Amino acid sequence: MLLKTRYMILRKIPYQESSLVVSGISPDFGRLDFLLKGARSSGGKKFPYAGLFRELQVEFRENPSGSGLLYMKTHEPLADFDAIASYPENYLQLCDWVQFLLKHTRPMLELHDTYSALRTALSRLTRPGGGEFQLTAAKLVFLQESGFVPDPPQDDPQRAAALEKLLTYATDPEQTEPAFSPEYRTKLIEWIRSLCRYADSF
Repeated sequence: MLLKTRYMILRKIPYQESSLVVSGISPDFGRLDFLLKGARSSGGKKFPYAGLFRELQVEFRENPSGSGLLYMKTHEPLADFDAIASYPENYLQLCDWVQFLLKHTRPMLELHDTYSALRTALSRLTRPGGGEFQLTAAKLVFLQESGFVPDPPQDDPQRAAALEKLLTYATDPEQTEPAFSPEYRTKLIEWIRSLCRYADSF
């Protein structure tokens, strides 16, 4: 049976003389790794969208074993975020986050909120401005969706409201950045870093 989903390419590795192995995530099936035969052969028409941080609509056949490389049946370009290369600091911070994301995602597990947050962060990181807070928001969404974020204390409604604002900002590109004080932003960033370190210990 053919499966269809959106897919964001997060890593690509040369394979043999003319092929690529690409890794990325989809909202419907989590992490997916594809073998793209002939993707590196001369002539861009072969697979013009096999680039980092490019979004595709893909069709693929499910692997009965649930692991290993998949074969992409069809692909259609949806969006590219090549402009992030113009902002090296944003690009490097994103690469660090992507490495963590690929390490902690698995095939055939839905990641709708994480995918939305990643796409939103990419759109923001292709513009001038620091990327740390945008990525912090995206990280919180993944940690929340993966069960690593503890519920706020019942006697601290302000913290619960702040987290809700940050989660909404992370997944909605139309939302403006929450008006947190510099001190509170610093605390949030450090807290989410500590949750990432905790998740990384598993």
